[in-house]
Amino acid sequence: MNIILNADVRCTDGDGGKAEALVLNPLTKVASHLVVELKGLGRHQVLLPLSYVAESSAKRITASCARADLAQMAPFIKLVRVEGEGLDGLDAQALVGAQRQSGTGFQDFDFAGAGSSKTVEMEAVPEAEIVVRHGTAVEATDGTAGEVDGFTLDAQSGQITALALRAGHLFKKEVQIALAQIDRIGEAAIQLNIAKADVQ
Repeated sequence: MNIILNADVRCTDGDGGKAEALVLNPLTKVASHLVVELKGLGRHQVLLPLSYVAESSAKRITASCARADLAQMAPFIKLVRVEGEGLDGLDAQALVGAQRQSGTGFQDFDFAGAGSSKTVEMEAVPEAEIVVRHGTAVEATDGTAGEVDGFTLDAQSGQITALALRAGHLFKKEVQIALAQIDRIGEAAIQLNIAKADVQ
């Protein structure tokens, strides 16, 4: 199953939105959800389980649910109230970095000081999983090789079998990177274990 990020998502009764990112476990390299931005609802994003993906192509992902059902799926962003026991801006930044490492992240933080509280936005991804977005940098052993365009997954297990890499500057081309050539998957970048010359 080929999942191209930034592709349109089509429901059983019409256009559902756009595939923004893939949620996966970076250690097992197994994907669980697509982040879908719903059509016509601003930046409202939901988590679409991969079990709902019926078909996929370079331009479209077909989901086996109606638009109303898609809209009722778990939101990608949730609001969390954080008590600021003396938490200042630097502490907040450290908290953001720690959350990023664990696969969740705050997009907004502003703590006023001791005894205060703040509602922040957090990515509601399953524990131990991270979010890989379209355009994430792909790094070879000797420099940047390109950016993420999508993934090839086992349709039954969600196991990543290959990375669709968009390489080049003026004339971009898509290159398939085998799972064995992927060293690490992170939210900021995907690290390969091959040189740029071997990306072809």
